[in-house]
Amino acid sequence: MRPGRLALVVMLAVTVLWMLPLYRLVTVSLSQGGLDNYAEVISQEGIFRYLLNSAIVTAATVVAVLALASVSAFAFSKLRFPGRNVLYAVVLAGLMIPVAAILVPLSQIQQAFGLYNTYPGLILPYTALALPFALVLLRGAYDALPDQLLEAAVVDGAGTWRAFLRVMLPLTTPTLVMVGIWTFLNSWNEFLLALLFMSAPDMRTVTVIPASFQLAFFVDVPKIFAALVIIQLPVVLLYAALQGKFQRGLTAGAIK
Repeated sequence: MRPGRLALVVMLAVTVLWMLPLYRLVTVSLSQGGLDNYAEVISQEGIFRYLLNSAIVTAATVVAVLALASVSAFAFSKLRFPGRNVLYAVVLAGLMIPVAAILVPLSQIQQAFGLYNTYPGLILPYTALALPFALVLLRGAYDALPDQLLEAAVVDGAGTWRAFLRVMLPLTTPTLVMVGIWTFLNSWNEFLLALLFMSAPDMRTVTVIPASFQLAFFVDVPKIFAALVIIQLPVVLLYAALQGKFQRGLTAGAIK
């Protein structure tokens, strides 16, 4: 078999394996009632509030990550200041810390500052957890840009901040899109922190819907799967719409 055909067969096999769980999710959600399962799930009290809470937390997290990671990546890549490499290594250490390892200090911080059942109670830890990876990608994008661009902007009279906003930042748009999508996916799908820090009924997010619906529907598996489809629908649609930009941004941020 030719290498091209072999690669095609492997890609098709991987695609089928990846699609099987989605296919199973949809088929089970439509069994024993069809679209009525979705209608009953949507009619449940609080589901639109859950969706709104997730949208607010996710949107705020994406904006915060993009703003902080862009400025930080530019500084680490193009500016020279004492302790730059040490500080960068400290930030990257966050990539090696699992969420479960920081649950106790996070809970103490939440309690000390009264952040339980508030939007900042999720936005702040989501942003902190997403920043290291976003910083790596965006610094790679800034490293790929020649220093002469910044120098030329400064010579033309632009300060460092203006050169960053007008010249450097627009050139990293593909990576910004990739980081935004990645942050959206992780924030929207996060379960553990949302379960622990958003216990009030009117502050829950979509990821806790299946847990609450298990009690509401008991063993009605099709309705639980219908709820899972509704939760994942925004994620699938977003990724399908921006898949090309996601791939280009990942490449731009990973290759100097």
